[in-house]
Amino acid sequence: MKAESFFSFLAGAAAGAILGVLFAPAPGEETREKVKKAAAEGYDEAKDIAEDVAHDVHVRARYARREMNALKKTVAEQAGSMKEDVKSKILEQLEKLESALSKGEEDTVDEQA
Repeated sequence: MKAESFFSFLAGAAAGAILGVLFAPAPGEETREKVKKAAAEGYDEAKDIAEDVAHDVHVRARYARREMNALKKTVAEQAGSMKEDVKSKILEQLEKLESALSKGEEDTVDEQA
């Protein structure tokens, strides 16, 4: 949600800058150069933000995987009093979660490429 608001702000600022340049009294070549420069700056800023978000997702997924592995170990060690089928269901659900995290991380890496 926070990223969406920021991207909306960024898009609005870019649109305002472009409209301001287009309606400002300046020769056509100068106006085109200003628009080109503003577009390049906007692209660079958006790319930097996307890289930061992708890095944050990667770090959070790595942390979640570490915590999940610790939980799996705890369940496996301390589940002696649980029925075997309950223990296997818990471990199965944790495996599914780990698989989903891995897939999400792979998708993030693919989008960066």
